[in-house]
Amino acid sequence: METLSRTGSINRRQLMAGAGALSAATLSGAGRFGAAQAAAPINFVGWTFRPDMVQGYVDFYNKTYGETVSYSTLPWPQFHQTLESRAFAGDIVDVMYCFHTFRERWAQTGLIRALDDLPGADELKRAMMPANLESLLSKEGKLIALPYFVNLYILMHNEPMLQQGGFDKPAASFDELVEQCVKLKKDKIAEYPYLPNWNPTITGTTPQFLTDCFAEGATVFDAKNKLVIDQDPAVAQVLERWKKVYALGLVTPEIFTKPSSTDVHRMMFTGRYAYHSNISNYLQTIASDTKESLLAPKKAKMTPYPGKVGSTYMWTDSYVLNANTKSIESAWKLMQFVGGNLHKDWYVQQQWAIGSGLDNVYPDLYKEPAVVASYANWVDLPTLRAQYDKGKVSGAFKEQWYPEYDARSVTILHDMIRKNLSVAETIKALVALHKSLA
Repeated sequence: METLSRTGSINRRQLMAGAGALSAATLSGAGRFGAAQAAAPINFVGWTFRPDMVQGYVDFYNKTYGETVSYSTLPWPQFHQTLESRAFAGDIVDVMYCFHTFRERWAQTGLIRALDDLPGADELKRAMMPANLESLLSKEGKLIALPYFVNLYILMHNEPMLQQGGFDKPAASFDELVEQCVKLKKDKIAEYPYLPNWNPTITGTTPQFLTDCFAEGATVFDAKNKLVIDQDPAVAQVLERWKKVYALGLVTPEIFTKPSSTDVHRMMFTGRYAYHSNISNYLQTIASDTKESLLAPKKAKMTPYPGKVGSTYMWTDSYVLNANTKSIESAWKLMQFVGGNLHKDWYVQQQWAIGSGLDNVYPDLYKEPAVVASYANWVDLPTLRAQYDKGKVSGAFKEQWYPEYDARSVTILHDMIRKNLSVAETIKALVALHKSLA
């Protein structure tokens, strides 16, 4: 699902014009919460990921609560652009998935509404981890989404390969990681021992860059979301290491053309790599899918992220509520079911945690015995929670320029690695790109 084109097919001005006209009806009272509501069916659209699971809990919801929710999916690569086109044409999708880089855009154009005034919203906000709540707020400080799941970057290692190389424990620092990988390559145990997530999509190179910078305690964006990588020597150190590991032949060139982070994590199935960095939930299939992965069961394990502070980048994907829904009470009820705890047993959150290892913004979920038992099959939960506590968010994604900066910065970073451009030139190019867009 990660092959999303990072800029919309409808420009922002067009979307504002189209959605704004539709919003007028809402603002005048047609969709205001508390008004007389017809029992209209709810349209719920997500990108195509585990549709069988989603349809299952939608069926449960309809049967349990007497609602009529119609669930459908759109392919990930054109998900947001398609919904924008449909909104521009006057179609109303009541509840939608939304990738974090599109939330502010959709809020500012009037496609989605703030949730703070809806019953139960304050309780949900209090139940969330503060960092994740912050990421779900608009630049104006309004809650504009409920959580789908948390993407947290982690480092995992191939325990049998390290043992074959004579290492009794994983690397505790990046220097040690490089030393181990050099030996594994020299001993012909692995051709490319290190697998960073340098794929070109929205969940690949840029989050990997933020993760490695945050791990060193580096500042990438300041409090006003200005790119300041030219002011922190730790960023240059990260980029020098990227150049070094590639020049040493530790990273496969194949990584630059992989179509998604999902495809990258499947490379780890083969057991040919010693270390891999990716989103946390991917470890579940690597470590527990005995039909697909040679590193199952539990031959792949999580390693605390190296670096001066060991922080990693995390973001929150979400559900959003259409500002023009004609049945806001039912739509909000569905939002609370999928993004909250309407059933009072974390019904949907448990489905994702157990079924796909998706992490969540609600700490209470990790007290559920079924969740704890499930995680024990693929990860050391205390280690994962310790990494979660070091998860760091960035507010830069709320800026209108961010998606284009994100997309174009990948080319600059890849050119640095593959064409051996200097780090100083790379940082200068990234700063110039930011200035041209912001």
